[in-house]
Amino acid sequence: MVYHVNGKGITALNPTSFDALDLTESDIEEWIIDTPSILGEDLLVVASQYAKFDRTAERPDVLALDPDGKLVIIELKRDSADKTTDLQAIKYASYCSTISAEELQQDYRAFWNKRRDEDNLLTPEEVGGRFAEFLGEDIATTEDGYADFVLDDRPRILLAAGSFGPEITTPVVWLEREYGMDITCIELDVHQRDKEVFVSARQVLPIPEAEEYMAKRRQKERQQSRSSSRAERAITVLLEAGLVKEGDIVLFDEESLPDDAEREYDPEDDFWRGRITGKTGRSDNVEWLENGAEYSFTALAQEVLEQATGREFNVNGYPYWLHPEHDISLSELRRSKVGDIDW
Repeated sequence: MVYHVNGKGITALNPTSFDALDLTESDIEEWIIDTPSILGEDLLVVASQYAKFDRTAERPDVLALDPDGKLVIIELKRDSADKTTDLQAIKYASYCSTISAEELQQDYRAFWNKRRDEDNLLTPEEVGGRFAEFLGEDIATTEDGYADFVLDDRPRILLAAGSFGPEITTPVVWLEREYGMDITCIELDVHQRDKEVFVSARQVLPIPEAEEYMAKRRQKERQQSRSSSRAERAITVLLEAGLVKEGDIVLFDEESLPDDAEREYDPEDDFWRGRITGKTGRSDNVEWLENGAEYSFTALAQEVLEQATGREFNVNGYPYWLHPEHDISLSELRRSKVGDIDW
């Protein structure tokens, strides 16, 4: 039983069902699109009813991305999960395993632009900035402006339903423990008090004891995968390729400065200059000559823009910093030169 506490009083909330409240799976889907944290984790919703698979009309309810760069296939059932819910989600995961990072961002842009006013549509650069910020890393951009990152090719599965029977929980536990499949089962509970409706979510699988072990196992796999990938952060790639080195000075790109900037651009002014530290961590790639503090290229680009204009920015930093020796941005330098390196 769930209770509502109001001051010193307490009132029981009556358990009910989505069916009894005449709520559909489409309603639940919209809740998750609007507030994905209802499922108990931080997710970036990419699309709903994703319909870009060849030779099939089947559609996952919601497609999302988690902070580790994994696709999340979300399958919803209004009340009890039926006997084929897990198999259905596995099929969707297999369909989605070939999506590239740029395709995912294009789909994100198309989906959200359909829900926005025509005068407020997302650009590729804005989408790339959102993905870079969500993933929490300095990420280079493609020629079109999208974030250039590696999308994990093993999607996660998240099943959300009113309840799960053993015909779902038994194979889910087996698939996770024997084959390392990342499948989460979330039970959605709904209660009512007068005309108010309350929804809560509870993870039933993996159980907390197993979740810690599986989380460590998946983290190890991700670290191994990332360490072997050539698509690292731009600064790491550029340092390893010898195209930049510790101590190199970079300049903020004057052409990237907004028209409403209140500070005059001067390439000799330390405000517009940074020094590459040679470090490859997330937050100490460049020293700002203005104050001697160390930043990521994204954080420093945003700091410079915000101080120059007095308003907030959400950008990917690499296109904003020029390397004087090459006379192009770090983003362009990686894109145009790294491919010529004999690894």
